[in-house]
Amino acid sequence: MNKNIIPFALILSSLTLAQNTPPSIRHNNTTYETLLNNSKKSTLIEKQIIQISKFKNLNFQVITTTDLTTSTSEKYLGISTEFETYDTISKKTLTVDKTELSKLIDALQVLSQKENEKTNGIERKYKFETRSNLEFGAVYNEKNNVWINYIDYPASFNQKFLIEFSKNELNDLIKMLKSVSEKLN
Repeated sequence: MNKNIIPFALILSSLTLAQNTPPSIRHNNTTYETLLNNSKKSTLIEKQIIQISKFKNLNFQVITTTDLTTSTSEKYLGISTEFETYDTISKKTLTVDKTELSKLIDALQVLSQKENEKTNGIERKYKFETRSNLEFGAVYNEKNNVWINYIDYPASFNQKFLIEFSKNELNDLIKMLKSVSEKLN
């Protein structure tokens, strides 16, 4: 009887050890406040979208959501893009609230200053990630002696697309974000 139990136990343990854990799913594609406003039940929510500017493939917007029951409203920076493939067209908007936008602007200003400093052969990389998983950053390309700024935009689950831009375009982005920040007040 022991001879039958040992092979059975080996087979059972190998089956359980061979199981792969599923990948973790990131659900946070909007800021928490937007999620609260958009998920209210038994309430009429109005959403107004004002196109502000375009930067590379991204559309920058001021989004205002209003709870018409209580007449309360919130404003956000919306960053949207459209993806087109052979079979599908998809539009996605990620949001950044006022507080996080001011932190983003501060981070990009520091990044702009860091790009003026000499690297002295030291490899440097910078990134700022929002709650909606947008990543803004820069990497120094020593071979070409130039900073490469980027926005890593999460397109869909396990997919992103990268937008690269120059130092001059970084300064334009900062000016545009400051303008949006004033409109959120």
